[in-house]
Amino acid sequence: MNQQMFEQVKAGKGFIAALDQSGGSTPSTLERYGVQYTEDNMMDKIHDMRLRIVNSPAFDDSNISAAILFKDSVTRGMVNILDEKGIDTFLKVDLGCEEDGTMKPFPVKETLDWATNGIGPKIYGTKMRSIVHGVGMVHPVLKQQFTLARTIYEYGLVPIIEPEVPIDHPIKGEVEDALMYHLQEFLDEFPGKCILKLTPPEVPNLYHNLTVFPNVERVVFLSGGYSTNEACNRLGLNDDVSASFSRALSEGLRYDLTDEEFNATISSNIKQITEASK
Repeated sequence: MNQQMFEQVKAGKGFIAALDQSGGSTPSTLERYGVQYTEDNMMDKIHDMRLRIVNSPAFDDSNISAAILFKDSVTRGMVNILDEKGIDTFLKVDLGCEEDGTMKPFPVKETLDWATNGIGPKIYGTKMRSIVHGVGMVHPVLKQQFTLARTIYEYGLVPIIEPEVPIDHPIKGEVEDALMYHLQEFLDEFPGKCILKLTPPEVPNLYHNLTVFPNVERVVFLSGGYSTNEACNRLGLNDDVSASFSRALSEGLRYDLTDEEFNATISSNIKQITEASK
């Protein structure tokens, strides 16, 4: 990680684009995109979609500070396109979630060795996603996340910690209260820098205190299945946070759009998300 990368992400200039759909979410993404695919060419099709997004003129460093990529996108050279545009890269390192919402085991050392030695300074950090299914799972999820985050930070990378609360959770507000309480506990003990990626809360500014922790570079919100309008409206009710949207970023994009139509659609989404992130 170099100082220029640090300053760009820390300053919060633009939002963090989430382009890290893996095998689990790729089918639904491609279905919304309207493209036919098979199990054999699925990753090729999603890569083509991501390429079309990052090559759009609107996808630039005036609106976007960083993008989260799946390893497949990194190995195919997308990190170089982002680097040329002045956009930093985060690597998705988790391999999905267990039924209880904690992360499945993944080869931590091998993954981080690859990210730091194979790619070098073009990788700014990592992203790990867990799902918080209830109040009782808040502590186990955060314990796993922050334990791995320590190792990631020791490699010189900044971890994005993402304990997602489903937007349709029946007691979403209660889970978020517990999440806020325990996040402060874990942050007090965390020795390095991190970014928090959270579901927009039911109570606006619930997480605002997290934005002033000295070891929190940024707090960003996921879109979590909300429409672009709803995700941006919820984001706009909160101070000092920005977006890290995936589905809301790609809303309305279709395989059969002309380049002009595609660029106009992604430009409109980016403009709306950028405004909500201010």
